Amino acid sequence: MFLRVTRIDWATVISTIALVAFGVLMLSTTADPDTRGLENQAVQKAVLGALGLAVAVAMAQVDYRGLHGLAAPVYLLGVVALVLVLLVGDFDLGARRWFEVGPIVVQPSEFMKLAAIVAFAKFLSDRSDSTRSIRTVMVSLGVMLIPASLIFLQPDLGTALIFGAIWMAMVFVAGARWWHLMTPIIIALAAFPFAWFLAQDYMRQRFVTFLDPSSDPLGAGYNVLQARISIGSGGWFGHGLGQGSQSQLEFLRVRDTDFIFAMLGEQLGLAGTFGLLAFFTLLIVQALVIGLRARDPFGRLLAIGIAAMLFTQSFVNIGMNVGLMPVTGITLPLVSLGKNSLLVTLLSVGILLSIHSHRGAAPFRQQSMHVVRGSLPAAGPRGGPGR
Repeated sequence: MFLRVTRIDWATVISTIALVAFGVLMLSTTADPDTRGLENQAVQKAVLGALGLAVAVAMAQVDYRGLHGLAAPVYLLGVVALVLVLLVGDFDLGARRWFEVGPIVVQPSEFMKLAAIVAFAKFLSDRSDSTRSIRTVMVSLGVMLIPASLIFLQPDLGTALIFGAIWMAMVFVAGARWWHLMTPIIIALAAFPFAWFLAQDYMRQRFVTFLDPSSDPLGAGYNVLQARISIGSGGWFGHGLGQGSQSQLEFLRVRDTDFIFAMLGEQLGLAGTFGLLAFFTLLIVQALVIGLRARDPFGRLLAIGIAAMLFTQSFVNIGMNVGLMPVTGITLPLVSLGKNSLLVTLLSVGILLSIHSHRGAAPFRQQSMHVVRGSLPAAGPRGGPGR
């Protein structure tokens, strides 16, 4: 399982470092100047980012196909954690989303995203001959709906919707028919009136203010309006680090998590936001390329699932900063403050590096030999059936 691998995808590593650096830079402008060492949020992110990236690079040495045998137990463990957080999790800001054990805060929904990607990849790669059947698609939909429903009950609609985007991307790449993908969309649209009735009041209010933020400028629409002002006032090159009335005078709330993109736009201007978008584009494109070059269905689906997760999260977060998406509380991967999100994203990067490094490796052998003999094609010569 452990191999000496020197092939590192440096484009993925560099883009990851750059995005974490953007986050550290922004957090350094909002951190309490009286805090020192690890009490400082920017220092915490820098240290955790460096350690996480080191782990990600080390993961390139480990054959990712070992995750195949861990998919089911990790998925079940994640579901159990989601149930427990609903029952005994800490209640804060109107939701139960995490456990607090002393200074450590664990948010199971973040780790469940990666666990679900691994589970979907195993399920679909094991059934590569039947992914065009409606039965396989519907069963995989059920595998997705279990964690998504539990997360919706926290309530956390934004994260629940990310599961849907991940599922659609992976099922599409696995070979599902297009009308199989349209079926759950049609069902979701038909169920919208019921979902509206069951939704929390704040969810309905966020949707209404998305359509017209000025309808509640001091309430639900406040953050959206302040984010627009922040980005607009930044101009081409921004006010400079640590400058700008919206972020520095705290008119822009939750500026270190949900609206860190708006703060970046105010301080670094359009030039800074374009730079951030360039590194996100590089990271997501590299994830897609790694998936397309993978030598087995399991690796291909893992990479596509991670690419879908990164794209959806960044699109939704940036979209709500510029007023194109409702406010859902989704953080910006690698950039926003949030230890759980940062750790999960860096683990995902580690899996991408492993897929890249092992794309020409021999078939992985484990107790479940049908993985090699059945659902996974043998690694063949370039251009052959194993490509």
